[in-house]
Amino acid sequence: MHPIDYVVIVLMCLASVGIGVFTSCTGGRQRSTSEYMMGNRQMNLLPVAISILVSFWSAISLLGGPAEIFYFGSYFNVTAVGITLACLICAYLFVPLFYPLQIISIFEYLELRYQAKFIRYWGTGLYVLTSILYLSVAQLAPAMALDAVMGIPQWGGILIIGGISIIYTALGGIKAVIWSDVFQSVFILIGLVAALIKATIDSGGPATVFETNSAWGRFETFNWSLDPRVRLTVWGSSIGVMLTWIPCYGPNQASFQRFASLPTLAKAKWSILLNIFGVYFFFALLAFVGYALFALYTVRGCDPFSDDAVSSINQLLPHYIKYDLNIPTLPGIIMACILSGAFSTTSTLLNSQAAVTVIDFVQPRWRLSDAAATVATKWLVLAYGVLGSALAFASSYIRNVPLIQISGSFISCSSGATLGIFLLAACVPKSTWRGAFAGSLVSLALVGWICAGSFTLPGGGPRMLPLETANCSSSSSLQGLHNNSESFNSSASGRQDHLLTGLQGLYSISFQWYGTVGSLTCFFVGLLVSLPNLLDPEAPLPEPRFILPPLRPFLCPPETYNSVPSHQNVDLKICHQKGGSMVDSTNDKEERQYL
Repeated sequence: MHPIDYVVIVLMCLASVGIGVFTSCTGGRQRSTSEYMMGNRQMNLLPVAISILVSFWSAISLLGGPAEIFYFGSYFNVTAVGITLACLICAYLFVPLFYPLQIISIFEYLELRYQAKFIRYWGTGLYVLTSILYLSVAQLAPAMALDAVMGIPQWGGILIIGGISIIYTALGGIKAVIWSDVFQSVFILIGLVAALIKATIDSGGPATVFETNSAWGRFETFNWSLDPRVRLTVWGSSIGVMLTWIPCYGPNQASFQRFASLPTLAKAKWSILLNIFGVYFFFALLAFVGYALFALYTVRGCDPFSDDAVSSINQLLPHYIKYDLNIPTLPGIIMACILSGAFSTTSTLLNSQAAVTVIDFVQPRWRLSDAAATVATKWLVLAYGVLGSALAFASSYIRNVPLIQISGSFISCSSGATLGIFLLAACVPKSTWRGAFAGSLVSLALVGWICAGSFTLPGGGPRMLPLETANCSSSSSLQGLHNNSESFNSSASGRQDHLLTGLQGLYSISFQWYGTVGSLTCFFVGLLVSLPNLLDPEAPLPEPRFILPPLRPFLCPPETYNSVPSHQNVDLKICHQKGGSMVDSTNDKEERQYL
């Protein structure tokens, strides 16, 4: 890499820290929980929408997306359908449910709904677990890139990513996280476009890219198999992914803090809906980068993984940056793009983890002043950052499994249970907190067992599509990896020719279905445990505001409850402490309406 590339990377890192310093010195100087955690609920729509988008489009996607297209084909693209469905459901069902409550932690909803503190603490604990697991992989992905391109050991890259994210998140709170996301999104966009253009030129142009990918079956997109053991299918990428991503955009603290920081319900909805356009745009960019890289290495007769030039398929893009991008600034921009994705996700998770820990665990027990609670949140950002980095180092020992599959497996273990809890609470009026708790335990046990078993399966990971290895120098490329386009057949591409049976068949369920298995298990076990209450005609019903809006008319006439008009501003700039809990400065009548 040219010295100017290092300058680009350093400037991006310093600018991110600078945003944290700036937001800590302006406004209320991040001295209250309202400003530090919620931006005084006066943030602007577009920055919030961008922040939600890039928070979940981390370095995992930036590295794993092109590699997925390169080695497994276009089945990955159908995932955009599932994410779109998740956005629509969250915007029209979950945002109208949570936004009017005007709470800081989304898990406060569970206590309000069930009138039980335990289920709130349990839900918070599950979220923290999910976030820590995802945080570790989100830091590992760019650390692999730094190792491959700049020669920085993975442990060093993890420390750099974690350290910078901790600094600007602790200093600036949610405002710093949102505006840093906006700034970093520029690098993500420029980096992907630059990689696409250069790889397309190097491969011989758009015509070569199209012809090569078509000949080698990379454009095969739709697999309609109903077998859940098939790794990527239309059903898994739509229904399975939908139920995996609903906990990201809806009942999720990171997303909730963002859309709840907006002044109106209408803007809160649009912050999720605008993500649909961003999702398709980024999917297209990642896919075309993958197509261009595949054409390039196919023309050359060997890819880096088949030639043992990299130890993981997730190092494909970093390898290209290191050895083929010889134009000054381009490698720096693309590396800054990857690091931006890492900073965005890491800071988001640190901010939300610290917020729910203080609001749900620390504040109810010790009843800190508002200023002390803010300081405690900043220290927790540091603590979670250190823990996430330690787990990222441990995750670095998992080899030869697609990064998207690792993160998807980790998240689905706990996010499916979390979604099941919220679905039970919001859809079944007579369900009980004991049912929700029991369902989540069974869900965690089942999905965790399947997930752990999946890493013990023989074969070293899912089978790849055919690769051109004629010019590979490594002996391993001659042992089963060599294929040519003439032998490719869409019905025998390695997707269904070796499906396992028995216990191994259970372990081989696609990671795309983990969220579905987890959420439905939690939901139906919760119904079973709640059955006595469901059959009791005298069992009390919750207030309609705690039920999903479409179901409210079935509980009582619409005139018996209040709703917040989508155009109505909710002025909650000032928060104070009352009775040990964070409440609004509105009058009692308004408080009853929103809380």
